[in-house]
Formats: sequence, structure tokens, C-alpha cells
Amino acid sequence: MASTGPEQWRRGVYMHWQRTFLHPMLANFDAPARDECAAVRVVSNTPQQALTLLNDPTFVEAARLFAGRLLSTNTADDTARIEHAFEIAMARPPKDKEKESLEKFLTTQRDYYRDHADDAAKLLKIGSAPPTKGDPAELAAWTSLCRVLLNSQEAITRY
Repeated sequence: MASTGPEQWRRGVYMHWQRTFLHPMLANFDAPARDECAAVRVVSNTPQQALTLLNDPTFVEAARLFAGRLLSTNTADDTARIEHAFEIAMARPPKDKEKESLEKFLTTQRDYYRDHADDAAKLLKIGSAPPTKGDPAELAAWTSLCRVLLNSQEAITRY
């Protein structure tokens, strides 16, 4: 069960862990068994990991707060915000092709959430953090963009 007080913002290292039941998110990311020492961890890349990163409420909330952070910057320029998001998530500037692709994606998401305000509201209710102020369609579109960035291979795998 998820914590509701100040404990909810603690790192996953402090989460409850049972020997007989491994949390599904930890199982998806190859957490070792607790009954013996693991000197080397198995590393895999599976569809379940992508689904967890896209749909688990923890990760959706992280993307929502990331989007709120981007929208709170002093710039209203999409390109500058995308560059800033890329710097935060990937620690490098985006390539021209990546920037162009993300700008197109953002446009389609904006159009969708402007036409489907109820879907934007549902997306923005996910998680325990207080809602971010501003246009719900804009925040939902940026949340979708942040979900894409945080689910990319480069963001989840250290090179």
C-alpha cells in the first residue's frame, strides 16, 4: 500500500519488501531475490518495463511534475522548453531530428487534449502531488512529452 504522508516522497530504497512477494515494478526491472546475496544483477530490456514506465502512477506523476517544472520556466517557446527537458532527462542537447519529432508530438498531443478535456483532467489527477496550475490541455500535452522522454532507452539505461 502506498504511503500517504510525508513518507510518500521517500526513495524506493525505503519501500516495503517481502521475501515471498516481490513488488511488480521491482520484478519488471530485474530486482534480485532477497534470500541470497547478488553480486551481479541481471539486466534486461522487456516490454513490461516500458509499460511500467508509461503507465505506473509513480512514473506518470513524475512526468506530470516534470512537465509542471518545464511550464513554470520564464519561456513560452516550445523549442527552448524541449531543449531544457532534454538537458534534464538526457544531460545533452537534443539532435535536430529529435527536436523536430518532439515538436510534432507536442502539437498532436495539444490538439488531442484540447478536443478531449476530460482525458486531460484524468491524466492530471494521477498521483498524490497537488495539481499544477495552468491550462490542463497544455499541461497534459507536456506530461505526455515528458513520459516519452523518461521512457526512452537513453533515460533509463546508463551508458
